[in-house]
Amino acid sequence: MSSERGALMALAAPGVLLLVAALVLVGCDGGAALRSQVETDLGRVAAAVERLGADLDGDRVQNASLIKQYAARVARAKPELRKLTEVLRREGTRNGTMYRSLGERLDEARGMLPPPDAAAEAYVPVARELQSLAAAADPAEFSRALSDPLNVLADLSDGALPRVDAISASASRQANGAADLGPGSQLVGNPHYGQWRTDGGGSSFWVWYGQFALMQSLLGGPRVGYGDWAGRRDYSYYHDYGRGNYTSRSMRQQQARVDSTARRKFSSEGRTFRSPYARQRTGASTAVARQKFAASSGGARAGSASMRGFGGGGFRGPSRGK
Repeated sequence: MSSERGALMALAAPGVLLLVAALVLVGCDGGAALRSQVETDLGRVAAAVERLGADLDGDRVQNASLIKQYAARVARAKPELRKLTEVLRREGTRNGTMYRSLGERLDEARGMLPPPDAAAEAYVPVARELQSLAAAADPAEFSRALSDPLNVLADLSDGALPRVDAISASASRQANGAADLGPGSQLVGNPHYGQWRTDGGGSSFWVWYGQFALMQSLLGGPRVGYGDWAGRRDYSYYHDYGRGNYTSRSMRQQQARVDSTARRKFSSEGRTFRSPYARQRTGASTAVARQKFAASSGGARAGSASMRGFGGGGFRGPSRGK
């Protein structure tokens, strides 16, 4: 049991769910107790996801409510973008890709349950996934994650609507030395909205999923290559703060494969590859940056509290213009 306990204790660092600590304690009672604990927590996380859905239905998630308002404003000002604004509006509802992904990941987590006689280490992957899902289902955290599609709408308004939880587009590009990919750049690389596709020459480029292909057809803009984007991407909440909570295991594996392919291609061509996650980009509002810093450095007590969210979210420090 000592090696099994050690494996689980390695997860019990500041910022993890109490589930992991519970696994450490209950692990001494054997696999049946571990399975019972994980099944209980699966139910708790499923209930949290459903409560988030109810909050979305009731317009109790700040940025989800703002997405609907922003979409209506942009549609009135730019009727030619009505189809795109409707697609983005749905991100503030149960029908949004980010919310639906939580349910899909719950189903995957249930399928990850090992047999009752499995060793404690076998429960580590599902514990990690439930940890991530519980954080993602927190309404305040989910609100902050919605700042990316919300700020796409803000940028489409040509400065008439303020960005939320982020600095202006022009200030962000300047601070990060980022390429100007136009409205929608916050969503490039986010696996809820598209995927990197590799061509016969080994180069990867961004392809929007179904309904989000309107981003390309209506807004135009260059084809975004992974190598260039990786080195010159701008700030987004997903890439700089939310990726751990809003990326499933299969999504993360795909990201790693694309990154590895690009790294090999650059090396073969004698070029230096810069990972998109080599450094955190500047661009979050002061409130979000402070919340995230406190959550990451507050020790075990702050880590346990993270189950209940990082504090208030919503409309803080908006900045106008592009």
